[in-house]
Formats: sequence, structure tokens, C-alpha cells
Amino acid sequence: MKKTIIQTQLLCKSFITDGEINNIIKNMDLNIYEGDFTVIMGSSGSGKSTLLYSLSGMDQVTTGKVFFDGEDITRMKEKEITKLRKEKLGFVFQGINLIPNLNVYENILSPTYKTKKDRKQIEKRIQDLMEKLELTNHKSKFPNQMSGGQKQRVAICRALINEPKVLFADEPTGALNSSQGDSVLDIFTKVHGDGQSVVMVTHDLKAALRGNRILYIKDGRIDGDLALAEYGTDDLAQREETVYKFLKAKGW
Repeated sequence: MKKTIIQTQLLCKSFITDGEINNIIKNMDLNIYEGDFTVIMGSSGSGKSTLLYSLSGMDQVTTGKVFFDGEDITRMKEKEITKLRKEKLGFVFQGINLIPNLNVYENILSPTYKTKKDRKQIEKRIQDLMEKLELTNHKSKFPNQMSGGQKQRVAICRALINEPKVLFADEPTGALNSSQGDSVLDIFTKVHGDGQSVVMVTHDLKAALRGNRILYIKDGRIDGDLALAEYGTDDLAQREETVYKFLKAKGW
């Protein structure tokens, strides 16, 4: 039986727009399981990115609870949630968000500042990640010297440097061309294959195929939950047909 790594109870997230309350996430009960590659999909405005930010502690919930590895993060103080995000969570953004005046090595190193990890272990971790993500030859480059796909690989390294329990990604291929996007998705597949728990928001069918679980969000609620086998190219046509039928039935 899979271990629950994230759990929500009656999760609600609302925003006030022009004096009116806009309920984005509505009384959601959800379990995210350790070791899964969970993909969150839905139409524009369905609440998928809001859900991702709520699950990762990047945004405060309105009501309800979010448990991460058994701890209620909605009760944590700002210093505690910051520590949790730094030490146990990794986040990859669509906009990439590298620090422009730091080189590749320094960008990857940056989340380790003010941690108690051994410097030699950090150095080895950076070297291993750069080798795995084919960045060794770009170590001294700055973001403006790299392609979009290369920069996103750096961002993934940075998100993984502290060995997070969950890697979150918000439309990680949204700003990339097709070949760059495929390369980044290959990395997510690879790290998931190594045991990394992944939660990814996407609107792209090709990206969704990489998951072993797809959650479809509609009007702030879970409207569908599809279980898939681990990603493999041998049954890709059948996998694509299964996912497409699931999404089409949900109005995607």
C-alpha cells in the first residue's frame, strides 16, 4: 500500500476580486502518494495551479488543512514553512526564474545557503546532478548564455539539490519549444524512475503521458482520477489513447 505524502482535508482557497469572493478550490479532500508522478490537469481557471501552490506551502489556504508527511503545514509559522520548503520541497516554475547574475553552478548551489549540510556532500550532489542532466560543460555559464531548455535543466537541478521529498512543477515545459520540452520531460521521467515523488501541473497531453496518475480539476474540485502504469515507450500509443479518452470525457 502506498504511503500518503500529502493530504488535504476540506481544502478551500478563495480570492477577493472587485469586492467579490472567488472560490477557487472548494472543500477538496485529496491524497498524494509517495513515489508517484502525479499530473494535475484542467481547463484555464479550474484551479490547478492554485492547488499546486496550496499543496506546496507556497500559498496560504483559506480554510481546511494540508498535511505534508504527517505535519499540518497550515498551522506552521512563516519561519517553519520556509524551512520546510527549503529542505523538503523542490519547485520548478514555467518562467524558470534563475538568478541572472549567478552562473549555473552558483544557481544550483543557492538553495543550500544557511543549511547545515556538509560542503563536500553538497559539492558531490551538484556534480552528480549536473552530470545526470548533462550540464557539466555549462557549469560556468550565465543564464543569458543558455537556451530555454538548458536553463530549465538548471532550474530542475536547483530544485533537487536539497533532495526534496516532493518535486513540484508548474507548467515546466510551457515556455519551451517541442524538442526542449521533450528533453525536460525526459528528465522528469528519469528522476521519477529514481524514486522521486513528482507533482506537475500541465495543459499538455505529451507532458501528461509521463505521469502514473492524472487528476482532472474542474471548478475547484476533483472531477477525475486516472491511474496509469509507469511510463514506457513500448505502449505509448495505447497510453496516449487512454489518456486522451479520459481527458475528452472530462471536456478537455
